[in-house]
Amino acid sequence: MFSLIKDLDAEMAKRGVSGIVVLGATTLANPDLIYAVGGNLARGGIYFKRKGNNPLLLVSNVDVGTARKLGVVRRIETYTQWGFEELWTRSDEAMAHLISAVLRHEGVSGKVGLFGRSDLASGIYLANRLGALGVRIVGGQPPTILEAARETKDKREIDEIRNVGRKTAEIVSEIVNNLSKMKRIRGHFQIGKRRATIGLVKSMISTKIANKGLIAPEGTIFAIGPSSADPHNSGVNTDEIKEGRLIVFDIFPQAESGYWFDLTRTYVVGRAGPKAEHVFETVYEAQATSLDVLEAGLTGEEAMLAACDVIERAGYRTVRAVYEGKSKNVSSGFNHSLGHGVGLTIGERPNLSLLSKDPLRAGGVVTVEPGIYLPKYGGVRIEDTVQITRNGYEQLANVGKELEIA
Repeated sequence: MFSLIKDLDAEMAKRGVSGIVVLGATTLANPDLIYAVGGNLARGGIYFKRKGNNPLLLVSNVDVGTARKLGVVRRIETYTQWGFEELWTRSDEAMAHLISAVLRHEGVSGKVGLFGRSDLASGIYLANRLGALGVRIVGGQPPTILEAARETKDKREIDEIRNVGRKTAEIVSEIVNNLSKMKRIRGHFQIGKRRATIGLVKSMISTKIANKGLIAPEGTIFAIGPSSADPHNSGVNTDEIKEGRLIVFDIFPQAESGYWFDLTRTYVVGRAGPKAEHVFETVYEAQATSLDVLEAGLTGEEAMLAACDVIERAGYRTVRAVYEGKSKNVSSGFNHSLGHGVGLTIGERPNLSLLSKDPLRAGGVVTVEPGIYLPKYGGVRIEDTVQITRNGYEQLANVGKELEIA
């Protein structure tokens, strides 16, 4: 709790903001509100914070108990206590009047930041009505106050991400074990009595995700052969598992708490050919090199360049050619950024890319995921989610990086 308040106060001071409001009808797909209140509230709420003061959370009567159990915000009151129902009967601008009244009560007289997920039209309407009531709503360039505060994770958040990572690692290990036990019958691999297809394996992955108490809102990538050469191709369900072909397995589940994890491994069933081995070894070295230099104070650009150097020395192109004006695109080689932040969304700050000039901060959680993609052949990507520390990094899940599934 203290860490959250301290981070918000620091970010508010940087921007000259005296108060913030974070709201939403639910915490679902609302990372700012989840972060502010410390977990899920089925009916959402409104979080108020004056710079230098403890926050206040307004919730519905039925969510008071849940909000208290979350234990992040100590001052919890209800809409009813603030007369919201009566306001609603008198005006269709009840929400604006309620927020304005609470801000006055909390002594917020300067600029106010308004956060939380809502449709754009509703957000603009609310901001305009608050303005008409004398509330100075301000915007700003990204990162927002909440995005910047969320960039570093406290122990509670790290523990939650690590827990999702442990379950994710178990799923990957179980799938690899299933693939290692496949039988070849009449020239086709089978899992049990069924032909081993991408669709069957993805169905197994989905079941295991559910059995671990996780969800996969954005699906899972399990792609073989040419499909794996497209970084975000989720895989063709009818494709069969065949010996010697590259398989990219990218799994990014989410826990009920809202926290995500992201992990990718590349496999070949049976023996890998020289070409697959060379691509794999290059990506493996690129990731290891980037991790070796990763620490607080390094920029995302520097981490990315370390991976590009390895991949280019091995004879493959990288996206650096585009940034240097030498090419309009990179269809073959390393054609995406090195990584991104992971937390209450699957892609947040900080970023590890050639545009990332800001120093990385201790407590940040990022993916490190170099890849090489060869159209019509296949791709290799190796990805780990790690915590940035003052002198390096910490793995948040451990999964072997062997290419071949014997």
